Amino acid sequence: MDYFLKFDMQKDMILHTVSSVMLDPNGANHPVVIRDIADVMIVHSDGTRELLGLGGYLDVGLYDTMKDLFVNFIGAVVFSVIGFFYARGRGKKSVVSLFVPRRKSEDRDYLSITNKKIK
Repeated sequence: MDYFLKFDMQKDMILHTVSSVMLDPNGANHPVVIRDIADVMIVHSDGTRELLGLGGYLDVGLYDTMKDLFVNFIGAVVFSVIGFFYARGRGKKSVVSLFVPRRKSEDRDYLSITNKKIK
């Protein structure tokens, strides 16, 4: 909700050192480290420039984390609903039962069949 309602309750952080593979000029996935960051300049779409005056780099990396948590929440709800209906109809044949692992019968166990043929 912090992300969608723009409350910024996660509170951003000022950093003086940044390490990121996105800054690798060769795109080789090697981290590039920028140290002793004193300020950050924002260039707007109209070309105007503005110094933030924060004394370092403003880290707003929690946006990605918030998106990840939101997607995880949706997945948990979906699979909880599926699990509820599976548990409720236990013993009945359903689409969900196709995805639930179960013990193999001996006549379908490949290793058991192979071992019998070898002996």
